[in-house]
Amino acid sequence: MCADQGIIAEANPTFQGEWGAPFFLVGQAPGPAERQTRRPFSGRAGKELDRWMLRAGFRDPEEFRRMTYIAALMRCFPGRNKSNTGDLRPPPAGIANCSHWLDAELGLLKPKVLIPVGQMAIERFLGPGPLEDRVGKSFGKRPVIVPLPHPSGQNRWLNAPANRERLNRALALIADLRSNTARRRKE
Repeated sequence: MCADQGIIAEANPTFQGEWGAPFFLVGQAPGPAERQTRRPFSGRAGKELDRWMLRAGFRDPEEFRRMTYIAALMRCFPGRNKSNTGDLRPPPAGIANCSHWLDAELGLLKPKVLIPVGQMAIERFLGPGPLEDRVGKSFGKRPVIVPLPHPSGQNRWLNAPANRERLNRALALIADLRSNTARRRKE
């Protein structure tokens, strides 16, 4: 639909997950690495996300990905900016075109934990507000929403020690939820 409307050059939807995954992670949009691999968070930001999830108690990146359905506000790579120094933000029309997929997946999968990654995804579920008021806290019951900042190396938000502590608290929340989920799966 987006390619037909001229929003992007080519449609190449990227998402990954299994039925029954208790975690549901929502990012902004795939980047160029994800466009090539068709695997969400497979570039540099994905490597950092994997390190975060190890800190959150997952044994390895494979366990995290087995237990997590990963999608994005916009399913296809929106392209590079004009100066080729970064990716374009997903345009509102692209997000709107993909929103029915995201809503349907959430309705079908009914995850226990929703992890919006980055300001755009956080705003989609919690409305506008600063990261400082969101990261390190949980919201709601089913799903429990645990926001994370974007793991991109270009994200300067984590340069502040107080924000790194917020990330630590968010990862501790995810660790508790992961532990509770693993315990219930064994029962």
